[in-house]
Amino acid sequence: MGVLLASERRTAKGRVFLAFVYAVLVLGGLTMVLPFMIMIASSLSGPYDYNRHSPVLRALWNRDDRFVRSLSTYFQRFPRDVYPDAPEGWSGWQTVARDAEGVAAFAAKHLQPAWTNLAVRAEWKRRAETFRARALAWDIDRTTCSYDARDVAPFVESRISLDELNRTWPVRHRSFFDISFTAESKIPLGHASWKPPKDDPKYAMWCAFKDSYRRRMVSDGDYICRTLPFPLAAGADDAADIRAAIATQFIEHGDRDFWRSAFANYRLVADYLFVRGRAFANTLILVLLTVLAHLTVNPLAAYALSRFKMRGTEQILLFLLATMAFPAAVTAIPGFLLVRDLGLLNTFAALVLPTVASGMSIFILKGFFDALPRELYEAAAIDGASEWTVFRRITLPMTTPILAVNALNSFLAAYNSWEWAFLVCQKESHWTLAVWMYQMSQQFAGQPWCVMAGFVIVSIPTAAVFLACQKVILRGIVLPSMK
Repeated sequence: MGVLLASERRTAKGRVFLAFVYAVLVLGGLTMVLPFMIMIASSLSGPYDYNRHSPVLRALWNRDDRFVRSLSTYFQRFPRDVYPDAPEGWSGWQTVARDAEGVAAFAAKHLQPAWTNLAVRAEWKRRAETFRARALAWDIDRTTCSYDARDVAPFVESRISLDELNRTWPVRHRSFFDISFTAESKIPLGHASWKPPKDDPKYAMWCAFKDSYRRRMVSDGDYICRTLPFPLAAGADDAADIRAAIATQFIEHGDRDFWRSAFANYRLVADYLFVRGRAFANTLILVLLTVLAHLTVNPLAAYALSRFKMRGTEQILLFLLATMAFPAAVTAIPGFLLVRDLGLLNTFAALVLPTVASGMSIFILKGFFDALPRELYEAAAIDGASEWTVFRRITLPMTTPILAVNALNSFLAAYNSWEWAFLVCQKESHWTLAVWMYQMSQQFAGQPWCVMAGFVIVSIPTAAVFLACQKVILRGIVLPSMK
């Protein structure tokens, strides 16, 4: 029944009330949708625009912003020696991204002339081609590289096996994703006494990695890459050539480079979560076993408490509900000790069995079973139906919406649980997507845009399940309250 009668909706007060209700509903919807939009936009961002936390990526529709964002591809900080006329406050990319007016003025000066004037574009392209030709002659030991950490693991993995790497490199690594060239990228090239180290396999790999950017530049027809000479701009002509190369690169390949950069986060997440180990298969098996066990044990327990008038039923229900009073952190250690003593560590049984019984599910199902007409069971008994037949053919079909809600809750609990899974399964071969996602959030804390891409990917299954089952789920929420 509606809150207002049909006649009341036509009155001024009724219309004001309905407008208020709809406004509250819209506001509530925005509070749910807006964070997800920010997460998606952040997953497509980078060091330049991540901290804006905007629901829509400005670079999608603003060419000037996309141009300045492209600069962050080649330089770790704003290149003051290449653009000496830039605003004084520009240093880190976050500072640059906050200056919307300065970005527009900067692009108007360093991009717009070639964008609108074909003669200027031809001159800048000639300079860019000259710069690219010189790039191949640089001494690789005397170059700097604002490398992308997302490119390290695929490159090293294509050159050497992990076992050989751990035999020859000074530091052992558990995976290729642990490799970082942070120390090598900070080598003091300007120091007079510095010389390239000899017989250092990691430094040799660093030089090969820097050279791969140059070779990719040539093969893709680009004019500039992440590997640049040191010093960066020895004179005015060098700085002019670099500016021309950057502008020409953006004019000819700006859209392609933008989408490559945006979806590189998802490429890294796909390699990290789905290529390594058995994360996807483990998660699928865990979810299926958990939902199946949950839909088997809880309805049977609730049916037994409702159908058979056993002594102490209320005490049993109170005990089951009391288990919900203890947070997971309190029960983690006793649960771990029990699983260890049973010899179930690093098994799916350790993940599934402790979460099979749910006091709340049993309580709700028992209440619904109690409200079913007794005549149904009497008619079934007269027809000679067994207790199992009554449970399977009469009781369960009438509780489908509630079972759907319970299945969704068990799915979410199994899919999102990483603390318990990480505690009882120390072997990587048994880690689920949630555990790998936690590891990724720690390992790539310095690249939160990659972590956001991971959150987007792992949230897709839960969103798909809810959208596919929303009608049944809503019936499961409304039906018990009507009973």
